[in-house]
Amino acid sequence: KVQTNLIKMKKLLLLSSLLILACSSEDSNDNNNSNLTFFEKYDGVVWEEQTSSDYLSRLQINNGTVISVKFYFVEEGDVYCDSDTLLSSNLIEVTEDSFSFEDGDEVSFITTVTATNNGNDLIIDYSDDPEYPEYYSRTNLTDPCQ
Repeated sequence: KVQTNLIKMKKLLLLSSLLILACSSEDSNDNNNSNLTFFEKYDGVVWEEQTSSDYLSRLQINNGTVISVKFYFVEEGDVYCDSDTLLSSNLIEVTEDSFSFEDGDEVSFITTVTATNNGNDLIIDYSDDPEYPEYYSRTNLTDPCQ
């Protein structure tokens, strides 16, 4: 009888530990997905501006020890490819699908970047020019300067 109780106890402990592992695994997966920032979720994605103008514009936001934005711009044969750092001190708000930052030296304005449609589209709004947002679509490129 003692041996039977010992076996039941081992089975109960094993079952309990499996339930605890299953629950903690689900919780950590939920937390990992819901705690992503825009920079983690869209790290390295290249978007191309959708415009009727005669220029080509792409951007890529890279997450790392610093957040960098790589720009590519071509107009009338002039090619511009550069990278800039987004200072964390300028960030106002960061969520999973958007971020806002303060920009400008003498006259400050707020830029808001929002990913929509599961990250396939990107909208950039400028507080100093709210009537003219920029619209971008996701590309398959790994470098905006390709």
